[in-house]
Amino acid sequence: MIFGRSRRKAGDAGAIVEFWAWWPTVRDAAEAAISTGDWGRLTPQFNRRIEAIHPGLQWEFTSGTTARHALVVSPAGDAELRPVAARWGALAPPADATWEYLTARKASPEVFAATIELGQGVKLDLAGMRFAFARGGESPEIDVAAYHPGFAMLEEGARGQVTFLSLDWLLGEDGVEEWIGAISWVTKEPPGAAVPAELAAAVEALREEYRTPQWVLMSSELPDGSPVIATAQRPLRPVRWPRFDTHVAITLPYRHSNPAGLPESASLTALREFEDTALSTAAGSDGVLLAHETSRGARTLHYYVDADSPAADDLAEAAGWWPDGRARVERHFDPGMERIRRFR
Repeated sequence: MIFGRSRRKAGDAGAIVEFWAWWPTVRDAAEAAISTGDWGRLTPQFNRRIEAIHPGLQWEFTSGTTARHALVVSPAGDAELRPVAARWGALAPPADATWEYLTARKASPEVFAATIELGQGVKLDLAGMRFAFARGGESPEIDVAAYHPGFAMLEEGARGQVTFLSLDWLLGEDGVEEWIGAISWVTKEPPGAAVPAELAAAVEALREEYRTPQWVLMSSELPDGSPVIATAQRPLRPVRWPRFDTHVAITLPYRHSNPAGLPESASLTALREFEDTALSTAAGSDGVLLAHETSRGARTLHYYVDADSPAADDLAEAAGWWPDGRARVERHFDPGMERIRRFR
């Protein structure tokens, strides 16, 4: 068995524990500050403790969904920080009537009735936002082009900022990460431009379609003409598994193959049983199988696991029990799931 260790970046686990030990001492003061607006001494304290976890995290207080208030600690779209925010959220106390704890900014569609100021006296009435959008075939992603009449007056960077903020307000950070594909912005109204509520409805329809995740079968050929058969879970977006930041690829050779190099019945059964028993048990609740590909006498299974758990080590150990040949195991820090992007 060949096993490669990955280098990973992570938040400070000790700082997360310290944050939640400190929170009960200030939660009443935070609730009072929401009413009075007096954040003078609290803001520096929150800044210091969140930065201790990771300086790239962002935090804010907002209205809750099931509680009166929510404390949000967000990765702000940074794939490497999503697992850090998830671990912060995993140690949060249970929500109650006053507080809940979120790891992504929630949707705030009421903002589209407001006007925002972009600096230097430039104001934008968000009621004028329009989105042209399209879904390519059976893809579980929607490509979006944003438009506002005021974009013509803005610099390119400001147009992009308004576009990303608007999508977050419309769908929530997680909704954008899970369902939106390519994002662009234009200064001329595109064909099919629609009000924000229509894009939100299209995303909700897509979410309903994939309420139960689907496995998709794919096939292709290697440069030498050898067939490759692959299956992958969709939608294949990292936000669905926020803790799982480490890719573990397990390659299992098999003994019984046809002339094309694909497994015959005996090996196919052995592969399925090994996946369902030894590997599934090893991954447990700290890992998930998201894709596998088979070609030229070997199957590679693509797991993603929580680097703060023993799942990667357990998978490597379990792979050593494969009876049909020497397993190869590699792991890499990959919170954006770039190593399996081709299966999306």
